[in-house]
Amino acid sequence: MAVNKSDELKQAAIKAKCSLNEELDAFIQKIDQATSDPNSFITLTQLEEEWRRLSLKTSKIYSDMVSEALAAIDTKELNSAKKAHSSRKGFA
Repeated sequence: MAVNKSDELKQAAIKAKCSLNEELDAFIQKIDQATSDPNSFITLTQLEEEWRRLSLKTSKIYSDMVSEALAAIDTKELNSAKKAHSSRKGFA
């Protein structure tokens, strides 16, 4: 069964959303664990490291989503539509 481009874009977004939720849940769990014991409370440096990791992971997820979305775009169809639109306006 062929998947249309709109479905591919939706699937990329759903995949990214799931990955983002997983990363956020893991981050929250780490912070909860690191702040639960007053005798071994997370340091500011450790918190910044965890935040940096989260930021890098989420940036990668967004980048992958955009790459998948761009790959799903049919450029031939867009170019044809653009040429047809331009010729109607007298640019071709």
